[in-house]
This record gives sequence, structure tokens and C-alpha cells, in this order.
Amino acid sequence: MTSQDHLSKEQRRTLASQLQTHLEDALRSRATQAQGRSQAELAREELMQDADDASQRAGAHEVDARLADLGSAELDALSAALQRIHGVGYGICADCQTPIPFERLSVEPQALRCTACQTLHERKGAAAVAAHPAAAR
Repeated sequence: MTSQDHLSKEQRRTLASQLQTHLEDALRSRATQAQGRSQAELAREELMQDADDASQRAGAHEVDARLADLGSAELDALSAALQRIHGVGYGICADCQTPIPFERLSVEPQALRCTACQTLHERKGAAAVAAHPAAAR
């Protein structure tokens, strides 16, 4: 078995089903958050009109924007994984080119990296943020 065919057809079908379910759940969650956020924003705006605290308002908007960015990134990752699931590159680590174990993909079917490379990737990201915290904003 080569690294390109380390997943069986049945495993790919299982993962595709999981990806589809995760994508649908993320879309539902995003729609629910959008409805809830609009109600929360109305309430916040009412409070802000009384308090008129610009720094607090800016902080609340930054939190909302970051949550929206995270939701968009998750949707993008799930959609991209669904598009590539039947190709030869799905389930191959983007960094070291080794097969990502089915067990890892079962937990995170949109994973781009094996556990070791993902850990290194996250450490590099954390180090970059620590070195330049303003750049993370």
C-alpha cells in the first residue's frame, strides 16, 4: 500500500459523511449565532447609547469579528476537505508528506497535517504571536 492509497474506499466514505455532517452543523451553528448576535447587538447598542463607552464597544466588535473569522475558517476547511477527499492528496500531511492515520482523520477529517507536524505548526504560530503580539490582531 502506498502513501497515496492508505485509506480504503470505505474509510473515505466514512470520512466524507463526517465532513458533510460537520459542515452542515457548522452552517446551522453560524446561522444560529447570526440570529443570536443580531439580537445581542441590538441589546448592546441600546446599552451603549446610554453608556457611550467607545472602548468597550470596540472590544465587543473585535470579539464578534474574531468569532466570525473562526467560523469562516472552519467552514472553509470543511469545504476544502470535502473537495479533496477523493483525490490522492487527501489524508497526506501537507508538511512531511506521510499518511495521516485514519484515527486522526476520524476525529478531525479536515486535518491537513499529522499530529507531529500540527504540533510544530501551532508552536511556530504561538512563537510568532509572542514575538509580535500586535501582528495577531
